[in-house]
Amino acid sequence: MMATRHIKLLSVSLLVSACAADSEPANDLVIVDGNASVHMQPVHAAGKILEVAPPGAHLSFFGGPLLPNIHVSPIYWNSTVQFTGTLSPFYNDVPNSPLYSMLAQYGIGHGSGQPGLVAGRSTRNIKDSDIRTEVLFEINQGTVPPPSDVNNYYPVHLAPGMQVSAPDGSLSCVVFCAYHGTFQALDATGNRFNVNYGVLPDLSGACNGVCGGNTVVNNTTSVASHELIEATTDPAVGLASVIGFPLAWYDPTFGEIGDICNGQQGTTTGNGHNYVIQLEFSNAANNCVQN
Repeated sequence: MMATRHIKLLSVSLLVSACAADSEPANDLVIVDGNASVHMQPVHAAGKILEVAPPGAHLSFFGGPLLPNIHVSPIYWNSTVQFTGTLSPFYNDVPNSPLYSMLAQYGIGHGSGQPGLVAGRSTRNIKDSDIRTEVLFEINQGTVPPPSDVNNYYPVHLAPGMQVSAPDGSLSCVVFCAYHGTFQALDATGNRFNVNYGVLPDLSGACNGVCGGNTVVNNTTSVASHELIEATTDPAVGLASVIGFPLAWYDPTFGEIGDICNGQQGTTTGNGHNYVIQLEFSNAANNCVQN
């Protein structure tokens, strides 16, 4: 029988399935309850995508944290997640592409990624709280790097046939294609860390046709790039309750860097590999660009 492992919260206890002992090491991080806001990438019909940035778009800096040299640790929900052979190099290559060179205007440098971890969880409908529990479990197991490095980002890719509900009850493929968010965790001495994570549903099935007009694999890398760049330039969005700190680069009218260009696709090359990505907004060019 699979053992159970408790991840403590400040207000409640979550029960997490794991092949581990019941006792919890004293140095495990614990979730700070109450961080339940995320920033969603809305679904869009292929024929309704703007070809340029909307008039008046401009990103302002609100003083929040950045991921200046991002390190990406992808988590695949189970072994049926599609395109892992593309996604693992993608997360190392795109942070070393001209797309990231463009981000120098926002105080961002190049970054890195590591091969994805296959979590081995069951294919089922889940909630955002399940995602946060899984991310923290892997951190405490040491299978992904800890959030003590402020550059860490944990995108979680889901298997076909799964639907995820955001904290407000919005459903994947109905309201959103993907999202990124932030929760906080404490160590044994009371140090508080931001955990920057992304949630990326499978784009076949119900998402096919509402999250890009390309092939499923190209739509997958495009949507993943949207969340990747936004997590880089505005990682603490999940902690923000007003238009202000802890937001970083944000447009009060049009949202984050990827929202301004939502669904506009291009290509970039990193480490000699080509990928379809979403265009991102450049203040310098005053438009959506791929480099």
